[in-house]
Amino acid sequence: MVAARTRLEIATENLANVSSGGFRRTVARGLLTPVGVSVAREPASGGVDAIAEMIDVLAATRSFESAEKAVAAIDQSRQKAADAARVT
Repeated sequence: MVAARTRLEIATENLANVSSGGFRRTVARGLLTPVGVSVAREPASGGVDAIAEMIDVLAATRSFESAEKAVAAIDQSRQKAADAARVT
């Protein structure tokens, strides 16, 4: 979820600066580390394409929503297991 949020922040920053002269686009690079996934910000060549950035915003939003659903499913499974283990 942190990676998706960071990706969304980068895309929205790029989109906000689409008409700024001299602004260089930043790209998100996902890295798999021993402690999980991290996202690095790297400068890219060229300007900002508004359509591509909107697609990135939508993709990052969907990724965040998917992670949120996975966490909710894990919580629900954990609750069911706790209910089943409870002695009445």
